[in-house]
Amino acid sequence: MGTDTPQYVSFYLAQNSNFNGNGTLVYSAVSGLINHLTNGNYHVFLFVLSLATVFCILKAVELFSGDENLMFLSIYIYITFYFYFESFNIQRQMLAISMVMLAMALLYRHHFVGSIVLFTMAVGIHSTAIFAIVGFLIWYIKKSKLTFSLMIIVAALSNLFLNSLLSNFSQLFDHYQMYTDAVLISGGGTLLLGIFLLVMVCSAIFLTDILHDKSAAFTIFMTAIGAVLYIVGSKSQLIIRMADYFAIYSIIAVPQAVIAMGRRFRNQRLVDLVLTTIVIFVGLAIFYYKLMNNLGEIIPYSLNSI
Repeated sequence: MGTDTPQYVSFYLAQNSNFNGNGTLVYSAVSGLINHLTNGNYHVFLFVLSLATVFCILKAVELFSGDENLMFLSIYIYITFYFYFESFNIQRQMLAISMVMLAMALLYRHHFVGSIVLFTMAVGIHSTAIFAIVGFLIWYIKKSKLTFSLMIIVAALSNLFLNSLLSNFSQLFDHYQMYTDAVLISGGGTLLLGIFLLVMVCSAIFLTDILHDKSAAFTIFMTAIGAVLYIVGSKSQLIIRMADYFAIYSIIAVPQAVIAMGRRFRNQRLVDLVLTTIVIFVGLAIFYYKLMNNLGEIIPYSLNSI
């Protein structure tokens, strides 16, 4: 579990719905329901949240890729790029991220109502999910090398107006006032990840015809936004948390990029093997660095009182 878990548990046991102002309507409802059904058993509460997060992620991967052969690499990236371990600490936000991702996957499958409903629920889980509405814009814009380049520039420049945007956001949800009162420094590791993701998506965009695949084009664009935000905001925990809403698509985009680049060569299997090996080693490097420095702030889980 994460270092924030005891705080979540204390709010759950006390059924305190005011810790995030008016931004947790759905979360509070789910918390209250589980509390009522389990007589306040917080182990069940944590299990349900974790299960829902992982389910939404894996279901989104299935809907977006439709290729069982890519599932292993997607799960590997999900774990070693530290998205899975992030959910130990920023549990509520990662649940919202996973729900938004599934909402976009439903949109891809033309389940428009389900997509909107799930996205709205995600905002009710964690109010920062409202920023992920950019995904709907990305879905509908024409995907080309030009729009990709323009999007990269806009993402890079977003750092200039983020403080003003956050200040206005914190007026609505006072829980986030701490982000404007002080700068939360990231523990590191995201700069390397951002650079790697940007290299992968740029290679796929400019060296292959991956944009002809609607699913791959969308996940590539979203990953690119996350990668740029990881780079420009590598010292800011806040920007990294916003970037997670976009970078999470890398668990789909990277395997798709590997396949697309492999098709450019006569010996596709060899190229696939080389690129997959690179992804595996990068994942291990990031995983080792973050785990050894405990950047996810993971602590042992206790079956007794937290």
